[in-house]
Amino acid sequence: MYYAYILLRRDLGTAERFRIRAELALKLLRQHPLIGPHPAWATRHRLLRFWVISRTKFIIYYELSEETVSIERVLDGRRDVHRIMELGIEDPEVPEV
Repeated sequence: MYYAYILLRRDLGTAERFRIRAELALKLLRQHPLIGPHPAWATRHRLLRFWVISRTKFIIYYELSEETVSIERVLDGRRDVHRIMELGIEDPEVPEV
């Protein structure tokens, strides 16, 4: 989604750099799924782990089930990720003026 957002802003170079970094992070998680730590906050998702996409503000939240890495969300780390992941409450929409 972020890739598409950047493309809409006509910034192909930034979009491609983000895509490449995200793909590298996902490849690393496939090869070493236990590398990501558990969140520091209490979570109902006992198996939840996270990994920051290098040189970005984006975080991959994932769970392991046997030998499968299941991507739960990719979120901008500046958002209230605890609220989103635990309560399923997205940030409130900004009303148009």
